[in-house]
Amino acid sequence: MATARDERGFTLIEALVALGIVSMIVISFIGIRTTALVDATRARNWRLAREIAEETMSVLRAGARETPPVSGEAVSLEEKYPGFSYKVVIGEGAVADLESQIASEAASGDETAGERNDWQRNREDFRRAQSRGLSATEYTEQRIAEEQDAALRLQTEAPSPTKFEVVAVAVYFPKLDPEYEGQQDTLVIKARLSTLALSGRTPEEAERLAQANGENGAGGAGGAAGGSPGGNPGGAASGTGER
Repeated sequence: MATARDERGFTLIEALVALGIVSMIVISFIGIRTTALVDATRARNWRLAREIAEETMSVLRAGARETPPVSGEAVSLEEKYPGFSYKVVIGEGAVADLESQIASEAASGDETAGERNDWQRNREDFRRAQSRGLSATEYTEQRIAEEQDAALRLQTEAPSPTKFEVVAVAVYFPKLDPEYEGQQDTLVIKARLSTLALSGRTPEEAERLAQANGENGAGGAGGAAGGSPGGNPGGAASGTGER
């Protein structure tokens, strides 16, 4: 009788060990599957963000908008792509600010990296200020005024295929492993586009506006497609941050 009880006991232990092994295998499989799904979703989000950015830049390059984009204005894509939005930023200074902001937000969890980014930004601003013979404060004020003037020119001056603005398209989308609530990933692409392309006007409309303003003319039709050599949207910079 004792031998039978011992055999039953060993059988139960073996069953428990087997169950434990199966459980470990199942849990490991679920973990691998979950990681694969997260990686696939992340890759899908970055691919979609690039498609949105490149499509938006292509529309601007082709002059296919009826009105100029509003620099810095967020556009929600919630209905089609939940959690996604984008904005167009126009002007060298505004684009530099955007990139610096994204870099700072990406380094928000790393105090050393954040300080380094701030130092690099201040150094670059100081270098540009020196090249203009200005103090850092004067340069900041001048840059803000230039950005405002650039937006005003797009609205009032005759656009031209030979005048260019630095343009960036930033796409924001949810970060899958956020360090804090609301954190987003950001993808940015840049290009130099003609003011004629950005205005959305035809060359004939630009010419009439130039004549009405007493200007020398907006130039030929070739600039409607916009972009200088090297204004390829493929040159992209990306970062992570909260909008």
